[in-house]
Amino acid sequence: MFATNEKGMIFIMAIKIMLDAGHYGKYNQSPVVPAYWESEMTWKLHLFLKEELERYGFTVLTTREKQEVDLPVYDRGLSAKGCDLFLSLHSNAAPTESVDRVMVYRAFDNLNDAEILAGRLSAAIAELMGVSAGYVSTRESDTYPGTEYYGVLRGARKVNVPLYYIIEHSFHTNRKATEWLLADGNLRRLAVLEAGIIAGYYGVELPAAGEPVKGDLDGNGVLNALDYLLLKRAILGTVELTDAQKAIADVNHDGKVNAIDYTLLKRAVLGTFKLS
Repeated sequence: MFATNEKGMIFIMAIKIMLDAGHYGKYNQSPVVPAYWESEMTWKLHLFLKEELERYGFTVLTTREKQEVDLPVYDRGLSAKGCDLFLSLHSNAAPTESVDRVMVYRAFDNLNDAEILAGRLSAAIAELMGVSAGYVSTRESDTYPGTEYYGVLRGARKVNVPLYYIIEHSFHTNRKATEWLLADGNLRRLAVLEAGIIAGYYGVELPAAGEPVKGDLDGNGVLNALDYLLLKRAILGTVELTDAQKAIADVNHDGKVNAIDYTLLKRAVLGTFKLS
């Protein structure tokens, strides 16, 4: 599955990912931001995510070639036969506008330790979007005990996909979250973040060309949200940086890695500060 080059970089080999853009056409219009349609957001996001995943060397497939084409949810899951990972991308809806959390649905029985990647995705997406929290959830079928409630996941399980998820990118009944998802730039940031987390889960890195980019903690050659999330966790003590990463993380060149570096790096990713 993996190969290592002479520099010790780990590269992906033959890992296949199926991406599913939830819904088609114009489906699930936001009641609070009429310009937003869930189907249009997920189509854009899955194309951005495909591009970012392919930068890491993953083989990426999609359940549909055209946005206006429908495919039953169970068949979407079935189409992932032979893949290592299946992701169905969505936004959610709630009766009240205040609900704004990220939800990632994984295998009801935690097949193949599905909780690990689900937890990483839900927490990071919630932080990037600035919503209240990220959660992992499950639901077993009442009609078909021993399998998934959601047809798209049931189909993926039927064809023995090792890991399969539904990602609900907060709620399009929440005005702030919906307006955030309407911006293509934010969807690109989501794609960069999610691709980086998936690559990290599989132990994959991109080779950096030339000198390391200041603040580029995930080593993919560009600054993105995953970089400042890694730095935040390092400061909180939940991850340990290598010596090389510590040098890259010291963005203000004071010989220390602390909250000031985190603030500057986050501003650099958001485009309000330029690192030197």
